[in-house]
Amino acid sequence: MLLRYNFLLSIGFRFWDFLVLNLALVLSGFIKSNVLDHKISPDLLSLILVINFSWFTLEAITSYYETELFFVPITKKTFNLLVLHFSVLIVYFFLRKEIVLSRIELFYFYLYVVIGILVPRYLLIFLHQRFSIFKYDKRKVIIIGNGNVAKQAAKVFSKAESGYLFVGFFDDGIDHHGNYPLLGKIKDCLSYANANDVREIYSTILPASNELLQDLVNEAERSTIRVKFIPDFNLLFKRKVNLNVEYDIPVISFRKEPLELMSLRLLKRAFDLLFSLLVCICILSWLVPIIAILIKLSSKGPIFFIQKRSGRNGHEFSCFKFRSMQVNGIAHEQQATKGDNRITKVGKFIRKSNLDELPQFFNVLLGDMSIVGPRPHMLKHTEQYSKLISKYMVRHFLKPGITGLAQVNGYRGETNHEKMEARVEYDIQYIENWSFWLDLKIILKTVYLTIFGDEKAY
Repeated sequence: MLLRYNFLLSIGFRFWDFLVLNLALVLSGFIKSNVLDHKISPDLLSLILVINFSWFTLEAITSYYETELFFVPITKKTFNLLVLHFSVLIVYFFLRKEIVLSRIELFYFYLYVVIGILVPRYLLIFLHQRFSIFKYDKRKVIIIGNGNVAKQAAKVFSKAESGYLFVGFFDDGIDHHGNYPLLGKIKDCLSYANANDVREIYSTILPASNELLQDLVNEAERSTIRVKFIPDFNLLFKRKVNLNVEYDIPVISFRKEPLELMSLRLLKRAFDLLFSLLVCICILSWLVPIIAILIKLSSKGPIFFIQKRSGRNGHEFSCFKFRSMQVNGIAHEQQATKGDNRITKVGKFIRKSNLDELPQFFNVLLGDMSIVGPRPHMLKHTEQYSKLISKYMVRHFLKPGITGLAQVNGYRGETNHEKMEARVEYDIQYIENWSFWLDLKIILKTVYLTIFGDEKAY
Protein backbone atom coordinates (compact mmCIF):
# COMPACT_ATOMS: atom_id res chain seq x y z
CA MET A 1 0.00 0.00 0.00
CA LEU A 2 1.16 3.57 -0.58
CA LEU A 3 3.66 4.60 2.08
CA ARG A 4 2.35 8.17 2.21
CA TYR A 5 -1.03 6.88 3.43
CA ASN A 6 0.39 4.56 6.11
CA PHE A 7 0.13 7.13 8.91
CA LEU A 8 -3.48 8.03 8.13
CA LEU A 9 -4.40 4.36 7.72
CA SER A 10 -2.83 3.42 11.05
CA ILE A 11 -4.85 6.15 12.84
CA GLY A 12 -8.02 5.03 11.09
CA PHE A 13 -7.41 1.37 11.91
CA ARG A 14 -6.72 2.14 15.57
CA PHE A 15 -10.00 4.01 15.88
CA TRP A 16 -11.87 1.26 14.00
CA ASP A 17 -10.31 -1.54 16.07
CA PHE A 18 -11.25 0.27 19.29
CA LEU A 19 -14.87 0.30 18.11
CA VAL A 20 -14.69 -3.35 17.03
CA LEU A 21 -13.25 -4.54 20.37
CA ASN A 22 -15.93 -2.86 22.43
CA LEU A 23 -18.80 -3.61 20.07
CA ALA A 24 -17.72 -7.28 20.00
CA LEU A 25 -17.80 -7.30 23.81
CA VAL A 26 -21.34 -5.89 23.78
CA LEU A 27 -22.57 -8.27 21.06
CA SER A 28 -21.09 -11.31 22.78
CA GLY A 29 -23.39 -10.52 25.74
CA PHE A 30 -26.43 -11.17 23.54
CA ILE A 31 -25.53 -14.86 23.32
CA LYS A 32 -26.99 -15.71 26.73
CA SER A 33 -29.02 -12.66 27.68
CA ASN A 34 -29.98 -9.22 26.52
CA VAL A 35 -27.26 -6.62 26.96
CA LEU A 36 -29.69 -4.39 28.84
CA ASP A 37 -29.70 -6.92 31.68
CA HIS A 38 -25.98 -6.46 32.22
CA LYS A 39 -24.99 -4.03 34.89
CA ILE A 40 -21.71 -2.15 34.59
CA SER A 41 -20.17 -3.90 37.55
CA PRO A 42 -16.56 -3.25 38.68
CA ASP A 43 -15.61 -6.68 37.29
CA LEU A 44 -17.06 -5.89 33.87
CA LEU A 45 -15.45 -2.44 33.84
CA SER A 46 -12.11 -4.02 34.77
CA LEU A 47 -12.48 -6.53 31.92
CA ILE A 48 -13.22 -3.74 29.43
CA LEU A 49 -10.08 -1.88 30.52
CA VAL A 50 -7.92 -5.02 30.30
CA ILE A 51 -9.24 -5.90 26.83
CA ASN A 52 -8.53 -2.43 25.45
CA PHE A 53 -5.27 -1.70 27.26
CA SER A 54 -3.74 -5.10 26.44
CA TRP A 55 -4.75 -4.86 22.77
CA PHE A 56 -3.10 -1.49 22.17
CA THR A 57 -0.07 -2.38 24.29
CA LEU A 58 0.47 -5.59 22.33
CA GLU A 59 -0.03 -3.86 19.00
CA ALA A 60 2.70 -1.39 19.93
CA ILE A 61 5.07 -4.20 20.92
CA THR A 62 4.38 -6.20 17.73
CA SER A 63 4.25 -3.12 15.41
CA TYR A 64 0.88 -4.39 14.20
CA TYR A 65 -0.22 -1.17 12.53
CA GLU A 66 3.04 -0.93 10.60
CA THR A 67 2.18 -4.11 8.64
CA GLU A 68 1.90 -3.66 4.89
CA LEU A 69 -1.63 -4.21 3.60
CA PHE A 70 -1.30 -7.52 1.79
CA PHE A 71 -3.44 -10.58 2.49
CA VAL A 72 -0.81 -12.92 3.97
CA PRO A 73 1.13 -10.48 6.22
CA ILE A 74 -1.99 -8.86 7.66
CA THR A 75 -3.59 -12.27 8.34
CA LYS A 76 -0.49 -13.62 10.12
CA LYS A 77 0.03 -10.48 12.19
CA THR A 78 -3.66 -10.34 13.17
CA PHE A 79 -3.74 -13.93 14.40
CA ASN A 80 -0.43 -13.47 16.22
CA LEU A 81 -1.93 -10.48 18.03
CA LEU A 82 -5.15 -12.37 18.80
CA VAL A 83 -3.21 -15.30 20.32
CA LEU A 84 -1.24 -12.91 22.55
CA HIS A 85 -4.39 -11.05 23.51
CA PHE A 86 -6.17 -14.28 24.38
CA SER A 87 -3.17 -15.36 26.49
CA VAL A 88 -3.35 -12.09 28.45
CA LEU A 89 -7.07 -12.63 29.12
CA ILE A 90 -6.44 -16.19 30.32
CA VAL A 91 -3.79 -14.94 32.75
CA TYR A 92 -6.18 -12.17 33.87
CA PHE A 93 -8.96 -14.71 34.53
CA PHE A 94 -6.47 -16.98 36.31
CA LEU A 95 -5.32 -14.19 38.62
CA ARG A 96 -8.86 -12.92 39.27
CA LYS A 97 -10.20 -16.46 39.79
CA GLU A 98 -13.43 -15.21 38.28
CA ILE A 99 -14.55 -15.35 34.65
CA VAL A 100 -16.85 -12.47 33.69
CA LEU A 101 -17.39 -13.87 30.20
CA SER A 102 -18.53 -17.45 29.71
CA ARG A 103 -16.71 -19.71 27.27
CA ILE A 104 -19.40 -19.25 24.61
CA GLU A 105 -19.33 -15.46 25.08
CA LEU A 106 -15.53 -15.49 24.83
CA PHE A 107 -15.78 -17.54 21.62
CA TYR A 108 -18.23 -15.10 20.03
CA PHE A 109 -16.22 -12.11 21.24
CA TYR A 110 -13.13 -13.27 19.30
CA LEU A 111 -15.25 -14.35 16.33
CA TYR A 112 -16.69 -10.83 16.07
CA VAL A 113 -13.22 -9.31 16.54
CA VAL A 114 -11.74 -11.43 13.72
CA ILE A 115 -14.59 -10.55 11.36
CA GLY A 116 -14.65 -6.87 12.34
CA ILE A 117 -10.90 -6.41 11.96
CA LEU A 118 -10.04 -8.54 8.93
CA VAL A 119 -13.05 -8.02 6.64
CA PRO A 120 -12.56 -4.23 6.23
CA ARG A 121 -8.83 -4.74 5.65
CA TYR A 122 -9.46 -7.49 3.09
CA LEU A 123 -11.99 -5.26 1.35
CA LEU A 124 -9.52 -2.36 1.19
CA ILE A 125 -6.78 -4.64 -0.20
CA PHE A 126 -9.19 -6.07 -2.79
CA LEU A 127 -10.41 -2.65 -3.92
CA HIS A 128 -6.87 -1.34 -4.20
CA GLN A 129 -5.53 -4.34 -6.13
CA ARG A 130 -8.61 -4.86 -8.30
CA PHE A 131 -9.62 -1.30 -9.07
CA SER A 132 -6.47 0.61 -8.05
CA ILE A 133 -8.36 3.02 -5.82
CA PHE A 134 -5.22 5.16 -5.44
CA LYS A 135 -4.65 5.21 -9.17
CA TYR A 136 -5.18 8.97 -9.44
CA ASP A 137 -2.24 9.59 -7.12
CA LYS A 138 0.37 7.30 -8.67
CA ARG A 139 3.78 8.88 -9.09
CA LYS A 140 5.65 8.51 -12.36
CA VAL A 141 9.23 7.34 -11.90
CA ILE A 142 12.19 6.73 -14.20
CA ILE A 143 15.38 4.83 -13.46
CA ILE A 144 18.94 5.75 -14.39
CA GLY A 145 20.95 2.62 -15.08
CA ASN A 146 20.18 -0.64 -16.80
CA GLY A 147 21.72 -3.36 -14.63
CA ASN A 148 20.17 -6.16 -12.60
CA VAL A 149 19.37 -3.93 -9.63
CA ALA A 150 17.69 -1.41 -11.93
CA LYS A 151 15.53 -4.17 -13.43
CA GLN A 152 14.61 -5.43 -9.96
CA ALA A 153 13.54 -1.92 -9.01
CA ALA A 154 11.52 -1.63 -12.23
CA LYS A 155 9.59 -4.80 -11.31
CA VAL A 156 8.74 -3.36 -7.89
CA PHE A 157 7.63 0.01 -9.29
CA SER A 158 5.52 -1.73 -11.96
CA LYS A 159 3.34 -3.56 -9.43
CA ALA A 160 -0.17 -2.16 -9.10
CA GLU A 161 0.02 -1.94 -5.33
CA SER A 162 3.33 -0.01 -5.31
CA GLY A 163 1.69 3.37 -5.82
CA TYR A 164 4.13 4.17 -8.64
CA LEU A 165 3.96 4.23 -12.43
CA PHE A 166 7.28 3.12 -13.92
CA VAL A 167 8.03 4.83 -17.23
CA GLY A 168 11.43 3.52 -18.37
CA PHE A 169 15.24 3.53 -18.15
CA PHE A 170 17.92 6.08 -19.03
CA ASP A 171 21.43 4.73 -19.53
CA ASP A 172 24.54 5.48 -21.61
CA GLY A 173 25.13 1.81 -22.38
CA ILE A 174 24.04 0.26 -25.67
CA ASP A 175 22.92 -3.14 -24.31
CA HIS A 176 19.35 -3.40 -23.13
CA HIS A 177 17.49 -6.50 -22.06
CA GLY A 178 14.04 -6.79 -20.59
CA ASN A 179 10.44 -5.75 -21.09
CA TYR A 180 10.85 -2.11 -20.04
CA PRO A 181 11.78 0.68 -22.50
CA LEU A 182 15.20 2.35 -22.71
CA LEU A 183 14.19 5.98 -23.20
CA GLY A 184 17.55 7.58 -23.87
CA LYS A 185 20.93 8.68 -22.53
CA ILE A 186 21.47 9.99 -18.99
CA LYS A 187 21.85 13.58 -20.29
CA ASP A 188 18.30 13.38 -21.70
CA CYS A 189 16.79 12.24 -18.40
CA LEU A 190 15.93 15.61 -16.86
CA SER A 191 14.37 17.14 -19.98
CA TYR A 192 12.19 14.02 -20.37
CA ALA A 193 11.13 14.22 -16.71
CA ASN A 194 10.11 17.88 -17.03
CA ALA A 195 8.20 17.24 -20.25
CA ASN A 196 6.29 14.22 -18.91
CA ASP A 197 5.53 15.30 -15.33
CA VAL A 198 7.92 12.80 -13.75
CA ARG A 199 8.48 13.82 -10.12
CA GLU A 200 10.94 11.12 -9.00
CA ILE A 201 14.14 9.77 -10.52
CA TYR A 202 15.91 6.71 -9.12
CA SER A 203 19.54 6.07 -10.03
CA THR A 204 21.47 2.83 -9.61
CA ILE A 205 24.61 4.75 -10.63
CA LEU A 206 26.23 6.73 -7.81
CA PRO A 207 27.38 10.35 -8.32
CA ALA A 208 30.96 9.41 -7.42
CA SER A 209 31.19 7.27 -10.56
CA ASN A 210 29.49 9.71 -12.94
CA GLU A 211 30.09 13.49 -12.78
CA LEU A 212 26.98 14.15 -14.90
CA LEU A 213 24.81 12.89 -12.04
CA GLN A 214 26.16 15.52 -9.64
CA ASP A 215 24.89 18.30 -11.93
CA LEU A 216 21.68 16.38 -12.61
CA VAL A 217 20.79 16.31 -8.87
CA ASN A 218 21.18 20.07 -8.56
CA GLU A 219 19.17 20.78 -11.72
CA ALA A 220 16.45 18.32 -10.73
CA GLU A 221 15.88 20.01 -7.37
CA ARG A 222 15.50 23.36 -9.13
CA SER A 223 12.67 21.70 -11.07
CA THR A 224 11.17 20.20 -7.86
CA ILE A 225 12.12 16.69 -8.97
CA ARG A 226 13.45 14.27 -6.37
CA VAL A 227 16.51 12.19 -7.18
CA LYS A 228 17.11 9.05 -5.11
CA PHE A 229 19.88 6.46 -5.30
CA ILE A 230 19.68 2.68 -5.18
CA PRO A 231 23.17 1.29 -4.41
CA ASP A 232 24.15 -1.99 -6.04
CA PHE A 233 25.77 -3.87 -3.16
CA ASN A 234 26.27 -6.93 -5.36
CA LEU A 235 29.33 -5.16 -6.72
CA LEU A 236 30.83 -5.22 -3.21
CA PHE A 237 29.39 -8.35 -1.61
CA LYS A 238 28.57 -11.65 -3.27
CA ARG A 239 25.63 -12.17 -0.92
CA LYS A 240 22.46 -10.47 0.26
CA VAL A 241 22.90 -7.51 2.57
CA ASN A 242 20.57 -5.57 4.85
CA LEU A 243 20.64 -1.77 5.02
CA ASN A 244 19.44 0.15 8.08
CA VAL A 245 19.69 3.78 9.10
CA GLU A 246 20.79 4.20 12.70
CA TYR A 247 20.87 7.77 14.03
CA ASP A 248 21.11 9.09 10.44
CA ILE A 249 24.04 6.77 9.70
CA PRO A 250 23.51 4.15 6.93
CA VAL A 251 24.61 0.74 8.21
CA ILE A 252 25.06 -2.39 6.11
CA SER A 253 24.71 -5.83 7.73
CA PHE A 254 24.83 -9.28 6.21
CA ARG A 255 21.52 -10.44 7.63
CA LYS A 256 18.23 -9.10 8.91
CA GLU A 257 17.52 -10.13 12.52
CA PRO A 258 13.98 -9.38 13.73
CA LEU A 259 14.99 -10.01 17.35
CA GLU A 260 17.43 -7.09 17.29
CA LEU A 261 14.34 -4.98 18.00
CA MET A 262 13.87 -4.57 21.74
CA SER A 263 10.07 -4.74 21.43
CA LEU A 264 10.23 -8.19 19.79
CA ARG A 265 12.78 -9.46 22.33
CA LEU A 266 10.44 -8.36 25.11
CA LEU A 267 7.55 -10.15 23.38
CA LYS A 268 9.57 -13.36 23.10
CA ARG A 269 10.76 -13.10 26.71
CA ALA A 270 7.23 -12.46 28.00
CA PHE A 271 5.98 -15.55 26.17
CA ASP A 272 8.92 -17.62 27.51
CA LEU A 273 8.14 -16.61 31.08
CA LEU A 274 4.38 -17.18 30.78
CA PHE A 275 4.76 -20.54 29.02
CA SER A 276 7.47 -21.77 31.41
CA LEU A 277 5.51 -20.76 34.50
CA LEU A 278 2.46 -22.65 33.23
CA VAL A 279 4.60 -25.75 32.53
CA CYS A 280 6.28 -25.56 35.95
CA ILE A 281 3.00 -25.09 37.82
CA CYS A 282 0.78 -27.45 35.81
CA ILE A 283 3.26 -30.21 34.83
CA LEU A 284 6.63 -30.13 36.57
CA SER A 285 5.08 -29.68 40.03
CA TRP A 286 3.84 -33.28 39.99
CA LEU A 287 5.98 -34.86 37.25
CA VAL A 288 9.42 -34.04 38.68
CA PRO A 289 8.89 -36.12 41.86
CA ILE A 290 7.70 -39.11 39.80
CA ILE A 291 10.65 -39.02 37.39
CA ALA A 292 13.04 -38.39 40.29
CA ILE A 293 11.86 -41.58 42.03
CA LEU A 294 12.15 -43.60 38.79
CA ILE A 295 15.69 -42.32 38.17
CA LYS A 296 16.76 -43.13 41.72
CA LEU A 297 15.30 -46.65 41.46
CA SER A 298 16.98 -47.33 38.11
CA SER A 299 20.58 -46.35 38.97
CA LYS A 300 22.79 -44.64 41.51
CA GLY A 301 23.58 -40.99 41.09
CA PRO A 302 21.96 -37.55 41.06
CA ILE A 303 18.50 -36.85 39.65
CA PHE A 304 19.66 -34.00 37.44
CA PHE A 305 22.48 -33.96 34.92
CA ILE A 306 24.06 -30.49 34.85
CA GLN A 307 26.39 -29.67 31.98
CA LYS A 308 28.18 -26.50 30.87
CA ARG A 309 26.96 -25.45 27.44
CA SER A 310 27.40 -22.53 25.05
CA GLY A 311 24.74 -19.83 25.29
CA ARG A 312 24.05 -16.46 23.75
CA ASN A 313 27.18 -14.65 22.52
CA GLY A 314 29.20 -17.77 23.40
CA HIS A 315 28.76 -17.33 27.16
CA GLU A 316 28.75 -20.55 29.17
CA PHE A 317 25.80 -21.58 31.34
CA SER A 318 24.72 -24.64 33.33
CA CYS A 319 22.12 -26.60 31.35
CA PHE A 320 19.73 -28.79 33.37
CA LYS A 321 18.46 -32.22 32.28
CA PHE A 322 17.09 -35.30 33.97
CA ARG A 323 19.92 -37.84 34.22
CA SER A 324 19.33 -40.58 31.66
CA MET A 325 22.71 -42.36 31.82
CA GLN A 326 24.80 -44.24 34.30
CA VAL A 327 27.26 -41.88 35.98
CA ASN A 328 30.35 -41.91 33.74
CA GLY A 329 33.50 -39.92 33.18
CA ILE A 330 32.98 -39.09 29.50
CA ALA A 331 29.47 -37.58 29.66
CA HIS A 332 30.81 -34.06 29.09
CA GLU A 333 32.81 -35.07 26.02
CA GLN A 334 30.89 -37.83 24.22
CA GLN A 335 27.25 -37.38 23.27
CA ALA A 336 24.73 -40.24 23.29
CA THR A 337 24.75 -42.60 20.32
CA LYS A 338 22.22 -45.12 19.08
CA GLY A 339 22.38 -48.21 21.31
CA ASP A 340 24.59 -46.44 23.86
CA ASN A 341 25.05 -48.82 26.81
CA ARG A 342 25.41 -45.89 29.21
CA ILE A 343 21.68 -45.12 28.88
CA THR A 344 19.51 -46.65 31.63
CA LYS A 345 16.09 -48.23 31.04
CA VAL A 346 14.33 -45.24 32.53
CA GLY A 347 16.74 -42.98 30.64
CA LYS A 348 15.78 -44.61 27.34
CA PHE A 349 12.11 -43.81 27.99
CA ILE A 350 12.61 -40.20 29.08
CA ARG A 351 14.97 -39.50 26.18
CA LYS A 352 12.58 -41.03 23.65
CA SER A 353 9.70 -38.95 25.04
CA ASN A 354 11.81 -35.76 25.46
CA LEU A 355 11.02 -35.72 29.18
CA ASP A 356 14.73 -35.44 29.96
CA GLU A 357 14.67 -31.89 28.56
CA LEU A 358 11.88 -30.62 30.86
CA PRO A 359 14.22 -29.20 33.56
CA GLN A 360 15.41 -26.72 30.94
CA PHE A 361 12.23 -24.74 31.64
CA PHE A 362 14.11 -23.68 34.81
CA ASN A 363 16.90 -22.43 32.50
CA VAL A 364 14.26 -20.38 30.66
CA LEU A 365 13.05 -18.82 33.91
CA LEU A 366 16.66 -18.01 34.84
CA GLY A 367 17.11 -16.26 31.49
CA ASP A 368 19.80 -18.59 30.07
CA MET A 369 17.51 -20.17 27.48
CA SER A 370 14.37 -19.59 25.45
CA ILE A 371 11.53 -22.00 24.61
CA VAL A 372 12.55 -21.93 20.93
CA GLY A 373 16.03 -21.26 19.61
CA PRO A 374 19.23 -22.99 18.47
CA ARG A 375 19.91 -26.00 20.69
CA PRO A 376 22.83 -25.44 23.11
CA HIS A 377 25.86 -27.62 22.40
CA MET A 378 28.44 -28.93 24.83
CA LEU A 379 31.58 -26.79 25.05
CA LYS A 380 33.71 -29.37 23.24
CA HIS A 381 31.41 -29.27 20.20
CA THR A 382 31.47 -25.48 20.15
CA GLU A 383 35.25 -25.47 20.20
CA GLN A 384 35.44 -28.20 17.53
CA TYR A 385 32.83 -27.02 15.02
CA SER A 386 33.54 -23.29 15.30
CA LYS A 387 36.88 -24.08 13.59
CA LEU A 388 35.32 -26.29 10.91
CA ILE A 389 32.11 -24.42 9.99
CA SER A 390 32.53 -20.74 9.12
CA LYS A 391 29.02 -19.62 10.22
CA TYR A 392 28.85 -21.85 13.28
CA MET A 393 29.05 -19.05 15.88
CA VAL A 394 26.24 -17.08 14.18
CA ARG A 395 23.80 -19.45 15.90
CA HIS A 396 24.93 -17.94 19.21
CA PHE A 397 23.45 -14.53 18.32
CA LEU A 398 20.30 -15.75 20.12
CA LYS A 399 19.59 -17.51 23.38
CA PRO A 400 19.60 -21.30 22.92
CA GLY A 401 16.24 -23.07 22.98
CA ILE A 402 14.62 -26.17 24.43
CA THR A 403 13.52 -26.95 20.88
CA GLY A 404 14.43 -25.41 17.54
CA LEU A 405 13.82 -25.27 13.81
CA ALA A 406 16.63 -27.75 13.12
CA GLN A 407 15.28 -30.26 15.64
CA VAL A 408 11.72 -30.35 14.24
CA ASN A 409 13.20 -30.83 10.76
CA GLY A 410 15.02 -34.02 11.72
CA TYR A 411 18.39 -32.70 12.90
CA ARG A 412 18.57 -33.73 16.53
CA GLY A 413 20.55 -36.32 18.44
CA GLU A 414 23.94 -37.60 17.31
CA THR A 415 25.90 -35.27 15.04
CA ASN A 416 28.68 -35.36 12.46
CA HIS A 417 30.12 -32.61 10.28
CA GLU A 418 27.40 -32.88 7.60
CA LYS A 419 24.54 -32.91 10.11
CA MET A 420 26.04 -30.04 12.06
CA GLU A 421 26.27 -27.92 8.91
CA ALA A 422 22.58 -28.57 8.27
CA ARG A 423 21.76 -27.64 11.87
CA VAL A 424 23.66 -24.37 11.52
CA GLU A 425 21.80 -23.53 8.30
CA TYR A 426 18.43 -24.10 9.99
CA ASP A 427 19.53 -22.07 13.02
CA ILE A 428 20.55 -19.12 10.83
CA GLN A 429 17.29 -19.43 8.90
CA TYR A 430 15.46 -19.18 12.23
CA ILE A 431 17.47 -16.12 13.31
CA GLU A 432 16.77 -14.29 10.04
CA ASN A 433 13.09 -15.24 9.78
CA TRP A 434 11.95 -15.21 13.41
CA SER A 435 8.32 -14.47 14.13
CA PHE A 436 6.01 -15.27 17.01
CA TRP A 437 4.01 -17.40 14.57
CA LEU A 438 7.14 -19.42 13.70
CA ASP A 439 7.79 -20.08 17.40
CA LEU A 440 4.24 -21.39 17.84
CA LYS A 441 4.60 -23.69 14.82
CA ILE A 442 7.87 -25.11 16.15
CA ILE A 443 6.32 -25.71 19.59
CA LEU A 444 3.28 -27.45 18.09
CA LYS A 445 5.47 -29.62 15.87
CA THR A 446 7.65 -30.51 18.87
CA VAL A 447 4.55 -31.59 20.81
CA TYR A 448 3.44 -33.68 17.82
CA LEU A 449 6.83 -35.42 17.54
CA THR A 450 6.84 -36.03 21.29
CA ILE A 451 3.43 -37.71 21.19
CA PHE A 452 3.81 -39.68 17.95
CA GLY A 453 7.52 -40.41 18.25
CA ASP A 454 10.73 -39.13 16.67
CA GLU A 455 13.09 -41.68 15.16
CA LYS A 456 16.02 -39.37 15.92
CA ALA A 457 15.28 -39.55 19.67
CA TYR A 458 17.42 -42.14 21.46
